[in-house]
Amino acid sequence: MKYAIILSSLLTSFVIAKENTSQIKVDGMVCSYSCGGKVTNIVQKIDGVKDCSIDFKTGIATVVYDDKKVDDKMIVNNLIKNTSYKAKVMEGCDSKKKLEKI
Repeated sequence: MKYAIILSSLLTSFVIAKENTSQIKVDGMVCSYSCGGKVTNIVQKIDGVKDCSIDFKTGIATVVYDDKKVDDKMIVNNLIKNTSYKAKVMEGCDSKKKLEKI
């Protein structure tokens, strides 16, 4: 039983360790509902993206993704390609920080 718990913890840590969170500054959104929704829909359709939330007031999209499938630059390029918005990865944020189980 003890080994099963340890193995389960290791496997869970391995799965969680693949996730990264990046903050992407999105300029050009004029409304929270359709513009924010458009950004969220486009980002969440990218293979490897697990979650996307928009803070319309700051113009920042927080994206959780699997770094084995996609990186933050690919997400930004996809946003620029599929919208009229300007986007860039926020500098100074821990965009490469791995999520850890507490």
